[in-house]
Amino acid sequence: MERQIKNKAELRAMIRAEQEKWTECKGACFGDICWHAPDADGCNWKLSTMEGGDSAACVEKILPFTLSLRERYNIPAESR
Repeated sequence: MERQIKNKAELRAMIRAEQEKWTECKGACFGDICWHAPDADGCNWKLSTMEGGDSAACVEKILPFTLSLRERYNIPAESR
């Protein structure tokens, strides 16, 4: 399946909405969506480091959601 293109703001909003569902994510945040050359799976973005609150527990809770987004969406290419 070919990935659809979403801008960073759309992905940020989707991930932050998912975070709102989990008490483990209270006080945790990530800096941004970071572009990179497509990886072995064809995805060209990742989340920056999560900080604050219980960030490890939050990452664990949102990981399935984030992985599903990475399977479906890429972001517009950026120059390095």
